[in-house]
Amino acid sequence: MPPSLALPEAPHQQDLVRTLIRYIQTDRLAVGDRLPPIRALAERFEVTGSAVRDALIQLQTMGMIRILPRSGAFVQSVNFASLVGALTDTMDNALMQADASLFHLLDARQLIEVECATTAARRRRLEDLLPIREALAATLAAAEPLDEDASTEARLAHYDADMRFHLAIAELAGNPVLTTMLRSLLGLLKPHLVQIPWSPRRKELTVNAHLELFEALHSGDVEKVRRRMSEHTGMARDSLLKNMWSSSGELP
Repeated sequence: MPPSLALPEAPHQQDLVRTLIRYIQTDRLAVGDRLPPIRALAERFEVTGSAVRDALIQLQTMGMIRILPRSGAFVQSVNFASLVGALTDTMDNALMQADASLFHLLDARQLIEVECATTAARRRRLEDLLPIREALAATLAAAEPLDEDASTEARLAHYDADMRFHLAIAELAGNPVLTTMLRSLLGLLKPHLVQIPWSPRRKELTVNAHLELFEALHSGDVEKVRRRMSEHTGMARDSLLKNMWSSSGELP
C-alpha cells in the first residue's frame, strides 16, 4: 500500500473522500476507467466497506464518478469541472433571489477580485500571462471609441472585453469556484455598469489602471497587484454609485 494514501484508524468520512479523489488523480485514472471493487478499496485504505460505499456516493454527488448497479464505479471526471458546472447553473438564480443590493454585489466583487489577483501574482509564470495580455489588448481596443456619446453597442463591447480580462486574471488564481462566482457577479452588474458615462477622464483612468495592473502582474509584484486591483475595483464602484446618485437627482 502506498504510504501517501494510508489512512489513520477510524478516519473521518471527508478524509476518505479526499483520499479517494487523490487516488483517482495520482493513479492517473481516466474518464471511463473502473475503480476497484469496494472490498479492494476497503482493504487498501484500511476502512470498512460501508465507509467506502458512503464515500463513493459522495463522489457521485460531486460528479467525479458514476455508480452503475452490478457493474461498479466509473470515473466521470478527474477534476471538479462537473461540480463547478453545477455551481454555474445555480449561482445566477441564487443571487437574483437573494435580498442583495448593489452595495453587496460590488463589495463581493471587490473581495473576490482582490484575492484572486493577489493569488495570481504569487503563482504566475510569464507564459501564463498570454491570455491576460490578449484580453488586455482587446479591452484597450474596445476603449478607443468610447466617449460621452458612445453607443450602447460600444459600451457593451468594452464591457465584454473588460470582463474577459478580469476573468483571465481570476482563472490564473486557480480557483474555479471563485471564478464562477465572479462571472455571475459581473453578469448581474453588467446592466448597471454599462450605463456609466465615458468622460475623457474616466477613460484615461480606466486604460491606465488596466495597463498598471498587467505591468504589476508581469513583474510579479504581489503587493502592487493587490493595491492596483483594489483601486481599480474601487474606482468602478465609485463611478457606478456616483452615476446612480446623479440619475436620481440627489447630486447637484
